[in-house]
Amino acid sequence: MARLKFFWKSGETLTYEAFEADGTVRTTSTSIPEIGTTGYYTVVDASVVTGDVAVINDGTNNVGGGEENPPVIISSDGLDSVSTTEPSGLAMNFREQMVQLYRRFFGKVTLSGNQILNFKSDESTVATTQEVEETTALQTQGEAT
Repeated sequence: MARLKFFWKSGETLTYEAFEADGTVRTTSTSIPEIGTTGYYTVVDASVVTGDVAVINDGTNNVGGGEENPPVIISSDGLDSVSTTEPSGLAMNFREQMVQLYRRFFGKVTLSGNQILNFKSDESTVATTQEVEETTALQTQGEAT
């Protein structure tokens, strides 16, 4: 099912035709209603599927068109399949950053003298270290390495 969206001059009578990838007509000359007098035209068509091409016509000329390409939606359990393999050092991408952040708050972490050690899930291998400085009223934690 496709939601066709198009912006054009207000007050026009626009129609569209939808074609399958091989050029076969899927939907013939169907009206696209304008929302108020905004120049924004939209319609939902259950017969149009991913990969179809819609051609927009103003009654005289083809004025636009495009391929149906719905947004990607992650299901409620979609993130459960993302790898939680720990990075070998400092995180280099978003997935690794999330794993490292989780390990920082829920994994083994030690503060000894002037260093924070963040451990991997085996609780013996150091994943990252962070220098810590302390003055009379202030502790400063440096970046992880």
